[in-house]
Amino acid sequence: MASAPTEAPSNFEVDPELLAQLAFRSQLRDIFRRALTALDATAAEFGLSPMGYHAVLVLGGAGPGGMAEQELVEHLASSRAHTSVLAKALVNAGLIERCPLGLDRRRVTLRLTVGGWGVVEKIAQHHRDRLRELVQGWDPSAFEELLERIMSVYLGLEGRVRVERLGPSPERA
Repeated sequence: MASAPTEAPSNFEVDPELLAQLAFRSQLRDIFRRALTALDATAAEFGLSPMGYHAVLVLGGAGPGGMAEQELVEHLASSRAHTSVLAKALVNAGLIERCPLGLDRRRVTLRLTVGGWGVVEKIAQHHRDRLRELVQGWDPSAFEELLERIMSVYLGLEGRVRVERLGPSPERA
């Protein structure tokens, strides 16, 4: 049962700057939530759970050599057992491979397969397209304001940011 909303005492005042910061944090969190939802939906289109995508993203970020399974456990902030089950599913899907580390077969390096690299690349492109849709129509000054507010509200830094709308870069043209 929900309780009735209570009114603030008549002598209660909130700093207007705090109110502005809270409104901004709420807006930024909403943008972040929508971006994560878009990312999760894109990963699901390729048969990956959010944690599965996070794992292949971390492994891709580690480069072609991959990383030790224990490092992946730490990056995912997950249990060794859960990460092992996840890795087995990703191996079965052909996205990653396990490579023994020396003579101890319990210690392995995990790395993306060629197919895994292809999936990560496709997801990145789809996600980029969805995020572009999310900010479509934003004026460059809106990006400037957003970045400046992040610097100020979250990082406690003061400064100006300048965003210029440029034509396509040569590699994307």
